Amino acid sequence: MRAIVFPYSLYRGIPSPIIPLQVEGPQGWKEIWVYVDSGAFVSILAEGEARLLGLKLEDGHLTYSMVGDGSLIPVYVHRLPVRIGPVELMVQVGFSPRLGVGFNLLGRQDFFSHFDVTFSDSRQLLSFKPLHR
Repeated sequence: MRAIVFPYSLYRGIPSPIIPLQVEGPQGWKEIWVYVDSGAFVSILAEGEARLLGLKLEDGHLTYSMVGDGSLIPVYVHRLPVRIGPVELMVQVGFSPRLGVGFNLLGRQDFFSHFDVTFSDSRQLLSFKPLHR
């Protein structure tokens, strides 16, 4: 399968690896924009995204994730189907009422093991090449 390529999006005037991710919840498939963060292990979306999908935040498994300043934030983890381009996966997605970075994060867990991920800042492109296993 060919690589799935996304152009960088502007965030506060800066080209950034922000892409549309399709996520399925009880209210169907929704498009959620995520910052692809190779330095993040888990994917964490804002609490409002859970409501958009029709999920009850507290139905997820409660865990805590350390953020950049060393503090811990509560994260409710749900296992959900997602699509990156045409590729559908079942993944763990966390939702937090205290995600304070201003955007949703797509981390390595459950995603990077299925793709060769390439960030090209010079071309302002992000590519996901599906791995055949």
